[in-house]
Amino acid sequence: MRGVCHAQGIELVDQAKRAATPFGGGIGRSEDLCGAISGGVIAIGVCGGRALSSEDRLVSYDIGGRFYKLFVDKFRSASCKVLNRSDFKSPEHRIRCGQYVSGATVAAIQALREK
Repeated sequence: MRGVCHAQGIELVDQAKRAATPFGGGIGRSEDLCGAISGGVIAIGVCGGRALSSEDRLVSYDIGGRFYKLFVDKFRSASCKVLNRSDFKSPEHRIRCGQYVSGATVAAIQALREK
């Protein structure tokens, strides 16, 4: 999330960073939706979402959909359980997870630039 926003010239307040914290581990280690995807979607909303109900929400829906497809095409899943193989303790976990975060950052920036 921070990398995407930074690349778009947007600085996040501490509350936004804190709000994204529980998405790790597939939402609080429930191993559901990958936290890197959640962070990417939040960043897309910050960078291209709407602030007023009168604004067009479909623009950010399209960007989010492109991002999701880019991520799943690259990593073959959006599930933390599948991606991390239920391993949160080994040194390899941090390496794998870092790859997903980096990949999500690149995919989100790409999706934003294609709008």
